[in-house]
Amino acid sequence: MSTRQRILSEATRQLLDKGYLAFTIAAVREATGLSSGSMFHAFPSKPALAAAVYVEGMRDYQHAAMAALNTSDDPLASLHALLAVHLSWVEQNPALARFLFATLPKEVSEAAKPALMQANQDYFAAIRLRYDALEADFPLAHVIWMGATQEYCRQWVRGTVDVPPTELTETLQRTGLAALNTFRQGRRSERNART
Repeated sequence: MSTRQRILSEATRQLLDKGYLAFTIAAVREATGLSSGSMFHAFPSKPALAAAVYVEGMRDYQHAAMAALNTSDDPLASLHALLAVHLSWVEQNPALARFLFATLPKEVSEAAKPALMQANQDYFAAIRLRYDALEADFPLAHVIWMGATQEYCRQWVRGTVDVPPTELTETLQRTGLAALNTFRQGRRSERNART
């Protein structure tokens, strides 16, 4: 394991256990046994280290999501797979999901932005293709498709609901499909009324 990976592994553990406010570079350095120079060479600040944890978590999630999207040429089937993988990923990574769902301090989001820019563009372009094939306006269609799922996952990682997300996969897929179909029908009616 590289020095960077050792640092990220320990930083992830501590950040998820303690939260950002209590998280310190010194504690990570101490736990990894690295010198201050090695630590600060790899990550010059607390926001930079927290941003790296965020970026790695987001990349892991997006990798799983992209694999799900590519399971079918049928856009609706790939969206069903995306929703199922979202639920599964959150269930398998609850502490990391809680961190990714949280509102990041501005200095952390600013530090993460350059590293995520291309990955986010690629991720959302792949998702957009599915909605375009369905003639559903992106990004609003994605919000409608994933809305109930995302909110349930937020509640689950906070401990306010007990049923594991994957136990609700079919229910949330049906809910997303009903909402998406209602949205698409409403958009078609609006377009027809204008013509």
